[in-house]
Amino acid sequence: MNVKIYAKLWKLIPVVVLSLSSCSDFLTVTPENRTEEDGYYTSAQRVDQAVVGVYVDLRRALLTNYAWLMYGEARAGDLTVNVNYQPYVTAQKLKTNQYELARLTDWEYFYDVIKSANDVLNIVEKADAEVLTDYQRSLYKGEALALKSMAYFYLTRIWGEIPSAEAADLGQKITGAAAIERAVSYAREALPLLPWALLSDDGIESTALTSIRFSRTSATILLAQEELWRGKGTEANAALQQLFADGAKLSGLNVSLGKDRRTEIPTTPLSGTVVNMSLAKLNSIYPEGDTRRARLFTISASQGVATLIVRDQSSLELLRLNELNLLLAEAAWRSGNLDDARKYLIAASTGATENYTTLTKDTFGDALLLERQRLLVGTGQRFFDLVRFGKVSAFVPALTEAAVQSGAAYWPLSARSISGNSMTQSSYWSN
Repeated sequence: MNVKIYAKLWKLIPVVVLSLSSCSDFLTVTPENRTEEDGYYTSAQRVDQAVVGVYVDLRRALLTNYAWLMYGEARAGDLTVNVNYQPYVTAQKLKTNQYELARLTDWEYFYDVIKSANDVLNIVEKADAEVLTDYQRSLYKGEALALKSMAYFYLTRIWGEIPSAEAADLGQKITGAAAIERAVSYAREALPLLPWALLSDDGIESTALTSIRFSRTSATILLAQEELWRGKGTEANAALQQLFADGAKLSGLNVSLGKDRRTEIPTTPLSGTVVNMSLAKLNSIYPEGDTRRARLFTISASQGVATLIVRDQSSLELLRLNELNLLLAEAAWRSGNLDDARKYLIAASTGATENYTTLTKDTFGDALLLERQRLLVGTGQRFFDLVRFGKVSAFVPALTEAAVQSGAAYWPLSARSISGNSMTQSSYWSN
């Protein structure tokens, strides 16, 4: 790919929103059957409702009890969430007998996503030709596959080994590596089915709709993340190259926010009254002179905190376009192309005080990890990055390297999650 595009990418603002709602307190790997009886899906509108339901499940999985932050920046100690279970998460006391914390050790909302996505795939396959156009059939199948991919990706990053939710090996334990391979295969299958831009009901390209549902761009970002998680820089780069083909229209993925009739979900999850960063932490991440401080935060010296600037409180950014240069930089670095890696990282880090032109193969990883921490704040990726880069014990004092080796980097499983299946608690959390 021509590296001249890097200068363009850093300017792009990520747009990704999904509107979701939450379900019952604890769901199982095979959740309650919410599929309507045969004969219900007789119109494209009803099939579309089923697809939207999968996004609703995803929102519940990520936003209930601020889960995406608890699994990410809150656990890493970057952001503070003003809830009574936050101190337990920061202190890595994840088995404390506290209701909301216990719910975070349950994985059923993510399995709801997979179950609902599989239902959609079945509905689309059975839909009569006159019910769905070719565009709709392709789009709905692609969305279901991408959502399944994302659910498996979250599950294995949070818990490591997980049970399969597929009919062929339902309930069987699969390793983290196998789960990522499964996620990659679904994302790859989804890509050619998804459009660059989604169409409104009247057939016109809709920026708003594209921003809150999977498009080819957002599925590509997801695939690149998954490939890099398993150390496949060349494969990640090959996927990212497709974003610069003729006719490509880039768009991220957001979660659309709103009231959920089934569960309590924050409608403004990054509200400054709830989520903030201490001034000491801000200064350690963004030194004086880094222009991103004022761009990303409202700083209150008197209160000693900084709050994220959220320009659209109706959505939560998950897959950001400004991650593209970071992904390209990592893909190049892991593929042995240090020159391109530096160029992409420099493009991504406009506003930083550091000089990245002299980075070596050995120093590049730390610089990339720092820029990911700075640019992806609020997306819930920080702790996952520490796991992937092998840096958990370096940044989380409560978790020693020995603890990480015995499973401390993953979340414990609730008693209900490991009941009646082959799953067991890791050695660290079983003590």
